[in-house]
Amino acid sequence: MIKKVILGLVVIVAVFGIGYAAFTNMNTTTSPTNNSSVQNVQNTTSNTSNVQKTENKTISSEEAKKIAAKYIEVSGATPGTPKLVNQDSRMVYIVPVMVNGENVGEIDIDAETGANLGGAGGG
Repeated sequence: MIKKVILGLVVIVAVFGIGYAAFTNMNTTTSPTNNSSVQNVQNTTSNTSNVQKTENKTISSEEAKKIAAKYIEVSGATPGTPKLVNQDSRMVYIVPVMVNGENVGEIDIDAETGANLGGAGGG
């Protein structure tokens, strides 16, 4: 009889121990709601800094023209006057590629970073 009581107490203590461990683990793990809140704050900060970069650090039209000139591979072709446009939520200079006064293609330059985004024509 005493063995059954001791066994019962051991089982009860074990169940409470497992329950306590699970509850403690659940409280120390970050909940999805908290992650979402942190992520939203990070996104807001990131979006704000992107807007500031676009407003404060746009390269000039002349800089875009010089960058595009480096990528022109057609003999006798030159960069034309860049046009600043909003393309897929970013500011982009579209620089025409000119041969004998005729537009034969374009090179797209990121207005913030100066990166070559591709283009069209120039065959």
